[in-house]
Amino acid sequence: MRRARPASVARAARVAMVAHAREAAPRECCGLLVGRGRRVDLVVPLSNVAPRPRTAFRVDPAEHIAVRRILRRVVPSRDIIGVYHSHPAGPARPSPRDIAESHYPEWLYAIVGRAGRSLRVFEMRPAGPVPVPVRWRGPVASRPGR
Repeated sequence: MRRARPASVARAARVAMVAHAREAAPRECCGLLVGRGRRVDLVVPLSNVAPRPRTAFRVDPAEHIAVRRILRRVVPSRDIIGVYHSHPAGPARPSPRDIAESHYPEWLYAIVGRAGRSLRVFEMRPAGPVPVPVRWRGPVASRPGR
């Protein structure tokens, strides 16, 4: 199986995903990865509208569309290049449901595991998920007020 090409993720995006996961626990959180190509510049936290949000996620479709509309006006241009969600009590690896519901093969899929203690990125291929090597870039973000 072919290896995944590396992705570059802003450290501030990582901090935001982990914070969202911790805030949402014990529910799964979800949001969009925004950037260009395989470079994640920022994340957009969204509402999880899944019927069982403790064990699944579903991005709010209206919020997803709103983000797409906003991105059309952003200069320099940015795209939705992936999605993230959390597994509050589980590992940062795709579940069978995550695999079955990965409808955008070109996207990156980030998963925050075990209450924010791990974060991994995957490509979802027909043969199954493939881990994506990640290069974290930029300064480590500090907490507000520090």
